[in-house]
Amino acid sequence: MISRKTLCLTLAGGLLFLAGTGCARPVHPAQSEASLEGWERNHPEASRDLGAWVHKHPEAARRFFEWDAAHPDRAHAFVTWSIKHRDEGIRAFAETHRGWEHFDLIMRDHQPAANAFMGWCRRHPEAAEALMHHPGGLNWAGHHIYASDWRP
Repeated sequence: MISRKTLCLTLAGGLLFLAGTGCARPVHPAQSEASLEGWERNHPEASRDLGAWVHKHPEAARRFFEWDAAHPDRAHAFVTWSIKHRDEGIRAFAETHRGWEHFDLIMRDHQPAANAFMGWCRRHPEAAEALMHHPGGLNWAGHHIYASDWRP
């Protein structure tokens, strides 16, 4: 049983409500989207570099965007791991994260692109973490900033 003082998060009708505190407050998805729109402006060099990666590896980019949409926690873990394990490559990550849906396909078909994405994370750690701080942020960027570079 949850006490009245316990904070509970409920997703209802596309709005996030903070309940159990005496006052429910909606948090609109547009608020998160607005902060994502600022990502490109706040990290222009990282944004350009990510765009170049997407342009060079459109199919891998599509896979990364799909993975982030389906498993934002895992995609964020990959970015964080890449930043913290600067001397290790994509195979080291894959060895310790076996059976991750979507990522297995990236490993099978797009290892050079995945290594290049790791390099982007390492060159732009603050920008990478800022983007991934928003669940599905990479997917959002793919569809709103870089769509023309990977969509047929």
